[in-house]
Amino acid sequence: MKTVLFLLASLLFISNAETNAQGKISGQITDEKSKIVEFANVILLKAKDSTLVKGVLSDGSGSFKFEKIPSGEYLVNISQVGYKKFYTPKFSLDADNPSVKLSNLILSEDSKQLAEVQVVAKKPFIEQQIDKTVVNVENSIVSAGATALEVLEKAPGVTVDKDGNISLKGKQNVMVLMDGKPTYMSATDLANLLRNMQSSQLEKIEIMTNPPAKYDAAGNAGVINLRTKKNQNMGLNGSATVGYGYGFYKSLPKENGSLNLNYRQGKLNVFGNFSANNRKSFQINEINRRFVENGKSLSGFDQVANSDKKNHSFSAKMGADYFLDSKNTIGILFNGMSGNHSEILDNQAIVKNGLGQQDSTSITKGDISNGWSNYSTNINFKHVIDSTGKEWTMDADYARYNNNSDMKYRTSKFDLSNILRQTRNEDGMTASKIDIYSIKADLVYPITKTSKFEAGLKSSYVNSNNDMRFEFLVGDLNSRVPDPTRSRDFLYKENINAGYVNYSTAFKKLSVQLGLRVENTIGQGTLKGKELLNRNYTNLFPSVFLREKLSEKHQLGLSYSRRIDRPSYEDLNPFLYFLDPYTFQKGNELLQPQYTDAVELSHTFMDAITTTINYSRTNGVMTDILQQNNAQKLTNVTKYNIGYVDNFGIAFSVPVPITKWWFSNTYFNLYNNHYVGDIPKVTIEANGTENTIYQPLDARATTYNFNMTNQFTLPKKFSLEVSGWYQSGFVEGQLVGKPMGSVSFGIQKKMMKDKATLKLNVNDVFWTQRFRGSFAFNDIDVQIMNRWESRTARVSFTYRFGNNKVKAARQRQTGLEDEKGRVKNGGN
Repeated sequence: MKTVLFLLASLLFISNAETNAQGKISGQITDEKSKIVEFANVILLKAKDSTLVKGVLSDGSGSFKFEKIPSGEYLVNISQVGYKKFYTPKFSLDADNPSVKLSNLILSEDSKQLAEVQVVAKKPFIEQQIDKTVVNVENSIVSAGATALEVLEKAPGVTVDKDGNISLKGKQNVMVLMDGKPTYMSATDLANLLRNMQSSQLEKIEIMTNPPAKYDAAGNAGVINLRTKKNQNMGLNGSATVGYGYGFYKSLPKENGSLNLNYRQGKLNVFGNFSANNRKSFQINEINRRFVENGKSLSGFDQVANSDKKNHSFSAKMGADYFLDSKNTIGILFNGMSGNHSEILDNQAIVKNGLGQQDSTSITKGDISNGWSNYSTNINFKHVIDSTGKEWTMDADYARYNNNSDMKYRTSKFDLSNILRQTRNEDGMTASKIDIYSIKADLVYPITKTSKFEAGLKSSYVNSNNDMRFEFLVGDLNSRVPDPTRSRDFLYKENINAGYVNYSTAFKKLSVQLGLRVENTIGQGTLKGKELLNRNYTNLFPSVFLREKLSEKHQLGLSYSRRIDRPSYEDLNPFLYFLDPYTFQKGNELLQPQYTDAVELSHTFMDAITTTINYSRTNGVMTDILQQNNAQKLTNVTKYNIGYVDNFGIAFSVPVPITKWWFSNTYFNLYNNHYVGDIPKVTIEANGTENTIYQPLDARATTYNFNMTNQFTLPKKFSLEVSGWYQSGFVEGQLVGKPMGSVSFGIQKKMMKDKATLKLNVNDVFWTQRFRGSFAFNDIDVQIMNRWESRTARVSFTYRFGNNKVKAARQRQTGLEDEKGRVKNGGN
């Protein structure tokens, strides 16, 4: 800890080394009514020939300052929307007069300009930028009323499986950030969070397949950053949205509402986002499995599981930024979400003998109630060293996650004559509490106009406490007997200390960025007070980015990075999570991190059409392995390190304005995944002894996916959107998946002088979005089909109020928004 504090102090010392430079010019800008003019463009010119020296923006108090200015004669030009340009008289800066404070900087309104100019430009739904792909959520008609997880399904290169797990370009373990900050959640909890987050809360989604050293090294597939809305116009303004939808299959209702508020005046900016969500949905699972030994079928299950779900959630985001002066800004942010989830299960399984004939029927009724909450607080500080772009930022964070579930399972087994032969009744409880503490500092230090040095430090501490209790109900159901195999208390503590340096420079046509990140991880896990794992390891993660401008229309890019994926807390936890008496999931405390080396070559034509070729190898790849106990007819899924996976692919992003009223964006990705490793198989001897043997796996598949968005501008302020996506068959370890896709449609009408928007959409029009797959490996033969309420119709109405003009406003990044760190991918 002393080392971290010393390095933080060193950053502060370096950042302040320039603050004593001589030669300063300052002033404060007002208008004819003595009102402060914020964020005006202030340009320092040489008096001799009016050549540019430096440029800055006035701060929230209308003040500005130029530093490190050599002796000479100068003048200042000031401009702002709605005002006439202003020039100061010529003045001198020399040894006798090293500091000049300009006075009478009063701007006059320009009658030739509109006093207020409305923003009418519209960003496309998908933008391809140099280092990332941006999905502008609020500009999509078919995304209105949808959840954040449903919006992600429409993003280029992103796929979401039946359980809500997110993949990017065929690779799992994506690092998901919220406003540049880590989610700290397991894949299951993250999917639950995104299902309860409305699209109206999102401004855009940023997708980076090869992020630089500034980002935490977690996430072999890359980074997906969800940016929530934050209005930055002057005065009081905001928007309100209400929506209603229903599913076609069971006509289950879905209601949502949100309110965005922003107040910005002078040095203070206060903002808030509040939303509520009420949804009903369903899910159907069909599982057919055979238990095979030495090629002979022993028994089988034909299983159908129906579940009816209810979700209620409320979320709030509140924050404030305060401009202390022209160089210092402090901010505070609170994020919170709470909700409850209930699920009624009806699981029916037909048990068959080795000849495929029905032997018995097992029916399991389940009642699950889940309450969860999470909140985080951030305090951030930003210091601008001088007008050349030098700055440092600091962030301190605390987050708390709570998740509690109560489960009731009632199982009845009937013979061929439908006579009850056996019952099994059990109640369970799980509780999870996670506390996260983090502190980080970042320095941006331009060296010349074309080169820049960046450095940062970060330290985080996570405490994850998980408890599980299960009991059998016997006799008249009032007597309870604890189940020791499912009664555990798992505690995991982790400390990650990291630092990075990044250097970028540009030559005539070539841009270069070099980065190096180091991370030390200390982890300790205990089960019922007994140490289960203890780890301490340090890794280096280099990154290289090259970009060559071949001509005005062609650019070529090459990048390399090394990344890590640590096991999630959920995967390390040795709990048994039962779906029914015959199917469960188990954690693996021996799971190790996986490491990925990735190379990407890209070509950009006219800053729009992009072609990317990528290759990566992940060593120690973590994969879900399905295992069966033939004697007890049990099936379980556990994650193991099996070997390596090679991913090779090519992708095309083609945004094309076909006509003035028709814009099309197409994304196509072709990739091959090749898994090589050893699959563990656990056998049980007659005396109950477990033996593990390893069977070789060599599986590969070439997969393609594409999505297309077409937006049409119609007369009378109507607009139309038609979008669709498709993924062919794929391979993930033992799992072989079949094709799936969907088509969506939406129409929009602007009204009330463009302050209101009405949207109507239908998602998955033909109800083709379903998961089908199989596990067929040695003596395992399992077929899976999963369907959910993806075909829905929604209507939403949004009204914007207050000052929605651009007068005296600018888009900026606070110290909070610059924060790009994360601790790890996962947590439970």
